[in-house]
Amino acid sequence: MGINCDLVLLSWNNLKVLKRCIDSILHFTRAPYRLIIVDNGSTEEGMKDYLSTLTGNDKIDIEVLINDTNEGFAKGMNKGMKVSNSPYVCLLNNDILVTDGWLEEMIKVAEADSEAGIVNPSSNNFGLRFGKDTTLEEFARTFRSQTGKWIEMESGIGFCMLIKKEVVNKIGYLDENYGLAFFEDRDYSRRAKLAGYKCVMAKGCYVYHLEGQSVKLLKDKDDLFRKNAEIFYRKWGKPQRIGYIITQRNEDKFEQLRKHIKDQVQAGNRIWIFQKDNSGELKPYEHLDVMSNRLPAGFFKLSAFWNIVKKKKKFDRLYVDDAGLRNLFEFFRWLHKARVMEE
Repeated sequence: MGINCDLVLLSWNNLKVLKRCIDSILHFTRAPYRLIIVDNGSTEEGMKDYLSTLTGNDKIDIEVLINDTNEGFAKGMNKGMKVSNSPYVCLLNNDILVTDGWLEEMIKVAEADSEAGIVNPSSNNFGLRFGKDTTLEEFARTFRSQTGKWIEMESGIGFCMLIKKEVVNKIGYLDENYGLAFFEDRDYSRRAKLAGYKCVMAKGCYVYHLEGQSVKLLKDKDDLFRKNAEIFYRKWGKPQRIGYIITQRNEDKFEQLRKHIKDQVQAGNRIWIFQKDNSGELKPYEHLDVMSNRLPAGFFKLSAFWNIVKKKKKFDRLYVDDAGLRNLFEFFRWLHKARVMEE
């Protein structure tokens, strides 16, 4: 059986973490694949010796590419992507742990929809965290009943990002202007969407990400994040956080709201919907960046107000269908900072 996917794994020091990552890939990946490891100038003792032992076998091809210095996420990944000649390429951080069937499920989702150009697995990156009373593999098994199912999202995340080779052929590689790290995956996702593809999360598989293990070693990472955020916002605009506070049940208005919400989320914004628990249910199309909250009718105004003002990341806009509640938010705009609008 020919290779179906090239895994491009970017490594930079963190030998212990890298070993756990590669062990999980070798143990839990059944789909035909080649592992392309791009080492970004690691200096940790033992790293080069370990990489030299990874020679593959009759079932798995392993290729190791060594950079003299840390060339950053985009440039390092591009080096591996340019070697890839398979129908799929999957970008991997060195600080992940995959689980049984992870790659097969992501490919299954990608093949089921011609527009699904970028696929992420379910992950703690998306708030799906397991407790201390269960193991990673036990938790991962709870997702497998959703095989073949997916949810659209605004942007893929580069910790474990499957890309159709046709996407690469159409839009090229990661933008190396982002330097060492941050925002290059979001930029790539925007370009893919402009080319007519969707970014989706496969519900039927799970990959755990040891968040921050790679970037914590970077010097001045906060400054780098701010700099790259400015590059991204200049190019694509800054995403807005938008809240919809709905007190009334009106199917005609619901239909208008669904269209409005879809337009807003397709523009790259994040949406929160707050409804009374007895006001009927507004069901926008399913999207990872549309959060729905049902609040008790008897305390709705207080609950909605508290849910808005308590957030550390403030809303940019609030759409409110009740005049009295709208006036309340207008009065306290100094506290929540959002522009208050009639829905």
